[in-house]
Amino acid sequence: MNRLLAIEFTMLVMIENEQGEILIQDRKKKDWPGWTFPGGHVEKNEGSYAAAIREIQEETGLAIRPRLQGTAEWNHLADKTRELAFLYHANVVKQAVSENLFWVAKKDLKSAALAGTLHELLPIFFGEEQQYYREV
Repeated sequence: MNRLLAIEFTMLVMIENEQGEILIQDRKKKDWPGWTFPGGHVEKNEGSYAAAIREIQEETGLAIRPRLQGTAEWNHLADKTRELAFLYHANVVKQAVSENLFWVAKKDLKSAALAGTLHELLPIFFGEEQQYYREV
């Protein structure tokens, strides 16, 4: 049995300020539209931690020290691929952000219109679970 899969590595970072607000990105792309946390792809020459720092700097201008909260996996059975997302948390001092980013009270996330499966990932970001797995 061949157990090799093509795996796409990604990461998301829940950025929280000292007032308990979370940085939200209003994503307009077709592949995952809606409110989400900043993140992106892990490049072939970096690990997920370095990718999180790079992506957040590129997307928000913030310098962070992320902490791994857990992982999420989507197993795409039809095309024999998988996406593995590293889910991080980072604390920052609140500051002004660009127009596609905004701060939201953490307590309001559960009732917000979040992108894709982000609602299902909130327990990992909140420290209640460590892993999410879904076959699609």
